[in-house]
Amino acid sequence: MAQHRDIPLNLITGFLGVGKTTAIRHLLAQRPEGEHWAVLVNEFGEIGVDGGLLADTGVALEEVPGGCLCCVSAQMFTVGLNRLIRSQKPDRILIEPTGLGHPAQIIRTLTEPPYAGVLDLRATVTLMDARHLASPRHREHPTWQDQIALADVLLANKADLYSEDDRETLHAYVAAMPSPRPLVVETTQARIEREWLDRPRLERGGALFPEARAFLDAATESTDHDHDHDHDHAAPAADEWVTIDTRGDGYIGRSWLMPEGQVVDHATLAGLVDGFTGDRLKGLVATDQGWHRINRVDGHGGLEPMAAPNTPLRPRIEAILPESDTAALDALARTLDAARTPNP
Repeated sequence: MAQHRDIPLNLITGFLGVGKTTAIRHLLAQRPEGEHWAVLVNEFGEIGVDGGLLADTGVALEEVPGGCLCCVSAQMFTVGLNRLIRSQKPDRILIEPTGLGHPAQIIRTLTEPPYAGVLDLRATVTLMDARHLASPRHREHPTWQDQIALADVLLANKADLYSEDDRETLHAYVAAMPSPRPLVVETTQARIEREWLDRPRLERGGALFPEARAFLDAATESTDHDHDHDHDHAAPAADEWVTIDTRGDGYIGRSWLMPEGQVVDHATLAGLVDGFTGDRLKGLVATDQGWHRINRVDGHGGLEPMAAPNTPLRPRIEAILPESDTAALDALARTLDAARTPNP
C-alpha cells in the first residue's frame, strides 16, 4: 500500500442505537463534489443491517460482521480495510465500529504499521445519548466509558428527548471531564457537520484514559480477553431462513437472514417491534404492505416505511439484548416465525 499516503480517516463510534449510521448518512450527503469516500461498517451480529441502510448513498462499502473489530474480527477488519484502500483509492474513509466495540484498540491499529503513513487518523466522533448518564448499566460499562474517553468530538444526540435533568447531568458530566475536553455538541437526528471531521486529534500526552489503558493492557496480555464472542460462521443458505447468535460484553445478539422474496405479515411484525424491550432491534424487511425499516432503541421507535431496494436484498433483522434476557429472545423468535407468509 506504499502508493497510498495520508488518506483522511475518521471513526464514528458510540453505544448501541445512538445514531451512528444516520450520522454517516448526513456526512456522505456533505462530501465535496468529486471526492470519493468509502465506509467500513462493523456490526455485533453476523448478518449486516447497517450496510443496507447505506446502500443507496453511492459510496464504496465494506461490511465486517460478527463482533467488535478489536478481537475476533481483527483479521476481517484489516482485509476489508485493505480492500477499500487498494480497490477504491478513497479520498476519505469512515469507519463505524459496532456499538459494543472498543475504539482504543482500533485507534492503535490505525496508527501503527502497516497503516502509519498510509492513513491520516483525524477526529474520532463519538455519539452518545445523555439519558444514558442516569443508567448504571451504561455508565459502568467499560466500552461506553472507552468510547467517550477517546472522543475528539462528542455529539449528544437525541437532544430533543432530553429532560432538564438530563441536560443538567450532561453539562455536569462534561464539566468534570479531564482536560483536554472534546468538542461537545447537542444535536438531533444525528446531525453532524463535515468540518468537525478535520478537527485535530486531542493530544493526551501519549496516554489514554484509564478505561482504555486497562483494556489495552488486558488485550496485550491475552488475545482471549474478557469480551470473547461466540460465533457460528456457517454460510447462509440462499433459500432458507438463517439464524445466528453472537455473544459478548454481557449481550446476546440474534440475526435473522430471510430468503430473497420472503414477505412477513405487517401487523404481526408491528406488534413484535412494539413489544420489543431489549436494547436494539433493527432490520430491513419486506412486508405485505411494502418494505419497512426497523429501528427500535431502548423501547422507542418502530417500523418505518422505506423504498424497495434498487438491487435484490435478502430481508434481515438483528436484535441485541442483555444475556440474561434469552427467554425474551426466544419469544421474539417464535413471534417472528409466526409472521412468515408463504413465499410466492
